[in-house]
Amino acid sequence: MSQAKPISVAIGRDVGSWHERFAEALRTRASQGLALTYDIVDLERHDWVEILEPFEVVIWQPQYMGPRSSGYLKEKIFFLEEYLHKVVVPNFHTVWHFESKIAQSWLFALLEAPVPRTVASFSYVDASAQLDESQLPLVFKKSFGASSQNVSLVARKGTARRRVAQAFSQQLWDLAKARQPSPTRRLLASVGKPWFWAKVRQKLLQDERTGSVYWQEFVPGNDADLRITVIGDRFAYGFWRRNRPGDFRASGSGRIAYTRSIPEEPLRYCIGLNRKLGFDSMAYDILFTPDRFVITEMSYGYIDSAPFKAEGHFVLRENGSLEYEEGRVWPQWLWVEWALMRAQRELSE
Repeated sequence: MSQAKPISVAIGRDVGSWHERFAEALRTRASQGLALTYDIVDLERHDWVEILEPFEVVIWQPQYMGPRSSGYLKEKIFFLEEYLHKVVVPNFHTVWHFESKIAQSWLFALLEAPVPRTVASFSYVDASAQLDESQLPLVFKKSFGASSQNVSLVARKGTARRRVAQAFSQQLWDLAKARQPSPTRRLLASVGKPWFWAKVRQKLLQDERTGSVYWQEFVPGNDADLRITVIGDRFAYGFWRRNRPGDFRASGSGRIAYTRSIPEEPLRYCIGLNRKLGFDSMAYDILFTPDRFVITEMSYGYIDSAPFKAEGHFVLRENGSLEYEEGRVWPQWLWVEWALMRAQRELSE
């Protein structure tokens, strides 16, 4: 019987240590007899397309943060899948909404997922009307950011209205131009408005003119959030993150509780979301009301040491049973297991 053709894997180099642990996991699987070859490559080079030509699988976790740089990541992964026909982990389904809470909200709404009441709008008129119907306090967030950056609790309606006006300074300036054709009179009429200096700043910094707002209802009574990190539709970690002292925010606090039990319902639900949406890896942030859990946001990007310090991880078996496997495992090893499972399935089709 002829030996199966080895799976060829390209590991994208990154500024952290993810690529080294990917390589370690692949080296171990090769030593166990799995037919594969791999190499660490630089996907930032000008000739990255040529470099990847001999490989069938690409596994990569670059440190792209912010809407602009993450856009480059999404473009590359889309190109890899759609035009080079590679098996890519993470795939485009996983990253297309990265650094965009607004895009995430569309997915949650489509699936009728349990989330706090969320408003995401690109219209000043619409956002103002939605604000009138919202119960304060509200958690205002920029669409991008991690570790509780760009997240604040707004308890006063006047403050919320100013936030909305500042976000849509360009739309309000355009309305002012339509009402007052004279530049001088328009300037005098607008200079005292709460949105005017936001428009000046946007003009000076040459920021994008498209405005948006994103807020969620505040979920009280939580001294921690539950972080569930799912890899493929098979593996998951769970741990609790305690709030910062005197703050409602838990993300980025570093106050992690690993011994607190993990409820099965949200764990299974998040694994199911990964399966429905075709995610390779996703971390979900979860809060609790008196009668249900709610997902506040999700991200494919996370620090690997946090799940590694958990004393074990969960595995969803083919028969539907959810089992806990003790022992610390780097998430890169589970990424590799999932990538090889995908490759064996997709390359044989």
